[in-house]
Amino acid sequence: MIEIFEYCGKEDGLSLLVLAAVHGNETAGTKALNRLIEKLDKQQICLKKGKLTLVPVCNPAAYQRHIRETEENLNRVMKLHENPQTYEQKLANVICPLIAAHRMTLDLHSTHCPEDVPFAFCDYADEYNKPLIAALPVDYVLEGWPQMYAAQDDILDFSTEGYAHACGNTATTLECGYHQSEAAVELAYQAVMKALAVYGMIDAPMPSAHKKQHILMQSFVIKETDGHLCKDFKHLDAIHAGEKLAVYDNGAVLTAPQDGFILLPNPDAKIGTEWYYLGKQG
Repeated sequence: MIEIFEYCGKEDGLSLLVLAAVHGNETAGTKALNRLIEKLDKQQICLKKGKLTLVPVCNPAAYQRHIRETEENLNRVMKLHENPQTYEQKLANVICPLIAAHRMTLDLHSTHCPEDVPFAFCDYADEYNKPLIAALPVDYVLEGWPQMYAAQDDILDFSTEGYAHACGNTATTLECGYHQSEAAVELAYQAVMKALAVYGMIDAPMPSAHKKQHILMQSFVIKETDGHLCKDFKHLDAIHAGEKLAVYDNGAVLTAPQDGFILLPNPDAKIGTEWYYLGKQG
């Protein structure tokens, strides 16, 4: 059901898991991992130490149909399910043991809107993900995701990062930019190569740190009924207190509670799912 590619170095080292297409329409990571697999198989890149596991397509059925999910969001049900009821829950039962077996997980995603800027999530900072996040070629780091979901009861959040943390491991999610951007594919590939260098898994110099701006996530808005965003918002657009953000077809208007940023706006959000997030300078 899920293809898994494993590579082992001659020396002991870190175990690194890289996931892509947890959401089936987010294919930048898949293309990057397929490129890396080809190079590893041809020994154009050689793993010196540690164990590397690559999963280019975590949600095969959604990937084949080029949709986000088949029944539910895989990155909200990432835990072991004793009696899985949906396709995504069955996938979680395959992926979670992999996360548990690897000290570090890098989860590659992409975003909804053209010209979206890439960024990394840092949910549980520790000695393993901090050097990787520092090296990633992105300008923004989003923090506070677990606390934000814990404060709101609308949606339970079982993500790859959350599951890794629950297992005593570490994970980082990288949003590589717009789904269909070739730049997102290149960024995903470079991110994995930087991870391999950071953890000493290949012969490469330690990447230099890339300066980051930190954004604290504060809340999210669930789309309750039919409606639309008030303009063509992009991820990390600045917003001002009282600014109109979305309008329901029944006339209800949603406004910004304070100055800050709109994050991950999804103009195609389904009813009952996250429409957009709000954050402020960290």
